[in-house]
Amino acid sequence: MKTVVIITAGGSGKRMNNSQKKQFMQIKGKSILAHTIEKFINNSDIDDIVISLPEAEIDSVKVELEENFPLANLIFAKGGKERQNSVFNALKKCPSDTDFVMIHDGVRPFISSEDISRLLNKAKKYKAVIPVFKVKNTIKQVKAGKVVRTIPRDNLVNVLTPQVFEYQLIFNCTKTALENEVLFTDDSSIMEYYDYPVYVLECGSENFKITDPFDYELAKMIIENNGEDKK
Repeated sequence: MKTVVIITAGGSGKRMNNSQKKQFMQIKGKSILAHTIEKFINNSDIDDIVISLPEAEIDSVKVELEENFPLANLIFAKGGKERQNSVFNALKKCPSDTDFVMIHDGVRPFISSEDISRLLNKAKKYKAVIPVFKVKNTIKQVKAGKVVRTIPRDNLVNVLTPQVFEYQLIFNCTKTALENEVLFTDDSSIMEYYDYPVYVLECGSENFKITDPFDYELAKMIIENNGEDKK
């Protein structure tokens, strides 16, 4: 069974308030993107890695990643106007014998090797699996500055990546969605839209997305104290 990871790294990072995009910000001598890629390179279940990047940044990123991972088989795909376009470009770059694909945010460097393997094993049975963790806070719906209702959180979860799919299934659904000009915020939403069941696997909340300055400082603290090596 061939498994390919697609790592999306085309975000603008506006909430980081930094001139450098968040995926390229350095921690302990490597970009956040490189820290993320390392988790998959070190996992024996992964065969290939496809990285989706803005076309203008591919050459410079190649240099850094080839220095950090000289023996890795890294494939680069041109990013598109929307994340969905970028993912589809990456799907087209996957080897023809790909069985499963994991789609992961380039700014989530704390995915554990154990969770990668657990997600893949469940996807082999159910075809579409996403990592989640339970909502901890009280959730309220508001409108015009006023609470409308409190939403019971028993069945609510936070959704993470990597999301894992049977390759041909996500390829066909993403292609159809783009042809129909229907856009979604995550890949599993495409599957839901076309009535394919999506299953969940509860994973650790430490697999957070680096989005703002607080997240970056937290990530620095974890990595600089070698916390990443324990994953």
